[in-house]
Amino acid sequence: MNDKPIVVENLVKYYDGRCILDGISLSLPRGCIYGLLGRNGCGKTTLIRILLGLEPPTRGRTVVLGQDSMRLSANTHGRIGYVAEGHNLIQSYKVRRLVDLCQGLSLHWNSEFFGSLVETFRLPMDRKVKELSGGMRAQLNLALAMAIDPELLILDDPTLGLDTVARRQFLELAIDVIQRQGRTILFSSHILADVERIADRVGVIVAGKLVVDCTLEELKSRVKKLRVIFPTQAPDDLYVTDIVNQRTSGREKVLTVANWNPQKQAILATFHPESCTEVPMTLEDIFIECTRSASAVLPQESEV
Repeated sequence: MNDKPIVVENLVKYYDGRCILDGISLSLPRGCIYGLLGRNGCGKTTLIRILLGLEPPTRGRTVVLGQDSMRLSANTHGRIGYVAEGHNLIQSYKVRRLVDLCQGLSLHWNSEFFGSLVETFRLPMDRKVKELSGGMRAQLNLALAMAIDPELLILDDPTLGLDTVARRQFLELAIDVIQRQGRTILFSSHILADVERIADRVGVIVAGKLVVDCTLEELKSRVKKLRVIFPTQAPDDLYVTDIVNQRTSGREKVLTVANWNPQKQAILATFHPESCTEVPMTLEDIFIECTRSASAVLPQESEV
């Protein structure tokens, strides 16, 4: 087994002269559940397609289960479970026929485990795929991906298009199945609540850049929103790095800062503010602030 099932090194991707991914680097430790966040169209699916060898990078490289993504062997593909965005299954097939097709194409198939998933998800084997609800198609897709006992499971926005009830049901069942297996998961979504429920580490892509890469707890502790009141007109530039967003009105400046630390606090103190108050933020608030701007990049754990 690989200690780092996914490694991305300075990944760049252009489409028609437009930069979709801009120098992304990250690595997933084995057993990690990694939530990849970003607004629709930010490049999450492009990154996943490059990881799976479905399209080439412009520059940089990706390594999956120890192999370059552009040269993945059939055996390595067989160790990866993939739930694609939109759950594009063969609509005219009955579920049983689709299962037989997938089983026949798989190098490894755990019939006992798949049977337990069919029971857990209550999948109707004799109905056509097009007759299934969006939630059932999502569950069927996950069951097919899990049936091969994948070492790495990649879920590309699996709840996209599902209503609130179907999304919650899918996540509850998915979390139960995934947690029992203890495998490495890459889970992309534009819905923070989904990632928060399932992930232990999170990355946020904004304008093609990975602006956050840390645990959820670190994210909460390292991003601060401050309301600062100055004796006179608020200065235009505080000379503080990693300001994600700021708004100035007269003597008041409200700013969101990544990687807040004593050094930045000391720099702010040189302006002799009358007051500096921390504004409480939920994880959703942090996500919204981070996705408004690509200017702040949270450092890796090894950085100071």
